[in-house]
Amino acid sequence: MKKILSLAVLLAAAAFSGHAQAALTHSVKLTWVDGNNPAGVTYSVWRATGLCSGAPSFSKLATGLTALTYTDLAVTPGNYCYQVTATVAGVDSASSNAVNPIVPSFPVVLAPPVVQ
Repeated sequence: MKKILSLAVLLAAAAFSGHAQAALTHSVKLTWVDGNNPAGVTYSVWRATGLCSGAPSFSKLATGLTALTYTDLAVTPGNYCYQVTATVAGVDSASSNAVNPIVPSFPVVLAPPVVQ
């Protein structure tokens, strides 16, 4: 089984709507390309906190995924390191390249409404 070819990240946050601040939410959307594995492949997503350098300690976030995307909704501001593995017939691939998104805090400063 060959390695997954690439892993990309999209950061998103909901900041505010109208004049009131909504609950601040963070997410990391991972997408990957895998042209090497046969039908029936499933994927697992792994995450470590901090940078990808050194020896990060990964935890499995999801397993048995069939789509080439996963959104991590359980992130707060900080550094994360993600990898994906593919599984075919019970055999796991080597890990994908690691990606290291930095989830910003997205500070929102709201001005009071102007009444005239």
